[in-house]
Amino acid sequence: MPSGLISSTVNISTSPTKAKVAVLVPCGESGSGSYGATLGKLHAGYIEPIHSKVFKLALSIPFRKGSVFNIGDYGTADGGSSIDFLRGLLKILKEQHGPDAQFQVIHEDQGENDFNSLFRRLTGIIPEPPSYLLTMDNVYAFACGTDFYKQCVPSNSMHFIMCMMSVHWLSQLPTVYRDSIYVCNESLEEEKVALRRQAQADWEKFLLMRSRELREGGLLFVGAPAAYMDQKTGQERFSAEKLVTLMTDVWKSFTVSGKITRQEFSDTNISFYLRNIEQMREPFEAENSQIVASGLRLLSSEIIFNKNIYYSSWKQKKDEEGIDNRKQFAEKMVSAHRNWSNHSFMAGLSGSRSEEDRKQIVDDLYANVIMDIAKMDPELFKDDFYTAYALIQKV
Repeated sequence: MPSGLISSTVNISTSPTKAKVAVLVPCGESGSGSYGATLGKLHAGYIEPIHSKVFKLALSIPFRKGSVFNIGDYGTADGGSSIDFLRGLLKILKEQHGPDAQFQVIHEDQGENDFNSLFRRLTGIIPEPPSYLLTMDNVYAFACGTDFYKQCVPSNSMHFIMCMMSVHWLSQLPTVYRDSIYVCNESLEEEKVALRRQAQADWEKFLLMRSRELREGGLLFVGAPAAYMDQKTGQERFSAEKLVTLMTDVWKSFTVSGKITRQEFSDTNISFYLRNIEQMREPFEAENSQIVASGLRLLSSEIIFNKNIYYSSWKQKKDEEGIDNRKQFAEKMVSAHRNWSNHSFMAGLSGSRSEEDRKQIVDDLYANVIMDIAKMDPELFKDDFYTAYALIQKV
């Protein structure tokens, strides 16, 4: 248990349930761009250390003059994480292939996604980050509302596909964590095994779909929040673990107070899995690999450490101005991470509750989390992030 976190001893015991299909409904008002303004800023920063490496490889993708260069942005959300990267990628590709070359960008996400905010960003109504469409000719943007565990575009059509911070979301949740919202060191072995099997099956399915879509020589660039080995303890940890553990503790305390039921606690399990780098590589190294047989080759993979920008901002203000605003640090942290976690809590609460009641309970959850973080030393709760990257080519 991370330092400073309060653990409850209540045991949540539920009977096994059938696997639940994972759906992620964005947090915030449609068209507001809330994802890109908060969590999207974090994700965009996570890509920066590897920009030049990806751009260099993209220049080697075979492209026939007179055809259309197709780019996919999978798990796009509202574009806040990817637009800066895409603008840089398009710039170097246009320099190589000439001003008359045409480019098509397909932004993919689930049908429930906030495409309204995406289009508002692309057209400049939401001005940050600046849209590539505003300064570039012969570039066309489209949206695709197909789940990326299915084939999303015609076979052999894509030159470049990127997927940032999305492949950890699973197609379904195969088990129930009886005492946490996400698998932890104390979870039952059967829970860990079921989750890992689902995660690896989904990762292979994702790769197979992209293999169908990529042209020969095409490039797939994937980044995902990672699990990693803590060098001090020798235990496997995962990105944002302190925050997830704190949300678990607060949510669990709601069962003790009677605010939510034990069944609601188990129904709010989060449908993702943070893989370590070995699990990212596994489909390419397995004997008789269907991924390798499909034509995909792993060019490189690595884990990159990313500092928490909210911690850095707090520390800079404290060091330079003497202002120790821990509440602001907590509010910014929770506001960003509420984007991906809000729906799991809302959807798991009983359908017999009114929308207003469910929203109030979830608001109370995040208010409690903010209050608890604000009491802590940010030095102990900075929750730095590890991102796993994979660069993959279709041969």
